[in-house]
Amino acid sequence: MRCECGNPLPSPTAYCLYCGRRNAISCGLYISSKVYLVFIGKVIETLSFKLYEEEESVRNLFEVVAERIHERRVEEVYVCGENEKSMSFGFENLKRCSLSDLKVYLTQPMEFEEFVSKLKDFVTKKEELKKVEIPPEEKIQGSHSTVIGGRQGREFLHRVACCEFVKKIVPGVITGGASSLGGGVRFKVTRCDEKGNLRALLINGSSVQEIYIITTAKNKEQGEIILKMLRSVSSS
Repeated sequence: MRCECGNPLPSPTAYCLYCGRRNAISCGLYISSKVYLVFIGKVIETLSFKLYEEEESVRNLFEVVAERIHERRVEEVYVCGENEKSMSFGFENLKRCSLSDLKVYLTQPMEFEEFVSKLKDFVTKKEELKKVEIPPEEKIQGSHSTVIGGRQGREFLHRVACCEFVKKIVPGVITGGASSLGGGVRFKVTRCDEKGNLRALLINGSSVQEIYIITTAKNKEQGEIILKMLRSVSSS
């Protein structure tokens, strides 16, 4: 196996130390009775690891998983599993053992074969999206300077602003109800319009603030891809 520059590679998705080419553009982590790593590049490479219950064995396993991800210089990982519990298990352990500032996204529970198929399709479409290089703090604009939820509310907006497919975040009007909704400060991306821009709600007790997210998407299909990413970011 060789890189496009001609340098030998140990695997088809390995990072080329000679020319600096990343041959894996994304990665999936799937948790069931085993742990699976799925690297997406020109080909799909799958690694599997036996999962033990002992805490030390789990830590050692995810340290190895983190090393395999870092070796390929992958910057994002999508976590899936047979159920919500296994997904949370994978998410927490990967974040704890990560060797770099990984972007880790939670998906929805599904079978392994379905996950691989959907991940490949998602990554392919995501690669078509235009990226912007705007500092996150410069993306939050608009006539409404007040953001409800204090520091936690602004932290939610900052997470969204860190997305490379978000151009601008505009805090909107604030409305209030007669009683508290409970649950503290929450952020929910609700829908995508025909142009690919998003609408979200920032909720703090009985107060609700509309948030408008301007993206690089060209249409609703591309906007839906960004929506899925931001829903995962806002819930992590």
